[in-house]
Amino acid sequence: MKRRRARGRFRIPQTPQLPVPETQISRFSLSRALSLSMALWVSPDGLGGEWEVCNDNGFIYKRRRRRRHHPSPSEPPPNDTESERRRQQRERKMQCLLTIRDKYQREIEQWESLSAALLRLANPPAAATGVGTSCATPFPLAPRDLPQLDDFLAQMDAQEAALRKLSDFCDCVDSLCEAQEERLTQMLIDLPVWGSPRALIRSLCN
Repeated sequence: MKRRRARGRFRIPQTPQLPVPETQISRFSLSRALSLSMALWVSPDGLGGEWEVCNDNGFIYKRRRRRRHHPSPSEPPPNDTESERRRQQRERKMQCLLTIRDKYQREIEQWESLSAALLRLANPPAAATGVGTSCATPFPLAPRDLPQLDDFLAQMDAQEAALRKLSDFCDCVDSLCEAQEERLTQMLIDLPVWGSPRALIRSLCN
């Protein structure tokens, strides 16, 4: 009985665990990662798997595969968008320049017409003389033409008065501009920066 009890109490010693080399661990990890990645490979259409295996200096791990953004054919490339924006800016600038040119052209034409009118008033045309005659013959006037002539003379007097007023107005504007220019020049001359350094420091402190 004692022998049977002794046999029942006898235990088989466990085998000690030997250290596994790192190369075997890495191989095992690599094979396991590959098996997991192959198990999770869901790409029957050939567009790439959901997971990918990465080896970072011996450390093997898996991560989700990054999705690449494929631009649709309807979306224009950025270069075309930039060129289109620059083209629109050039068109707007050209339109503004054309508008300014037309405005200045109209002003130049108005001034030219005014100067021509002034020259005509300053230098009236000479009276027409008869060809082959020694003296000029007066133009006969009918009594019914006298009112029209008076109207023409009144219109010319009114135009002359308007031009005289315009000339006076231009002279007044010129005098105002000259006075403003002199005032600004005097203000620049009176600045303390042109004086001594002490006066400049005193003005800055005040």
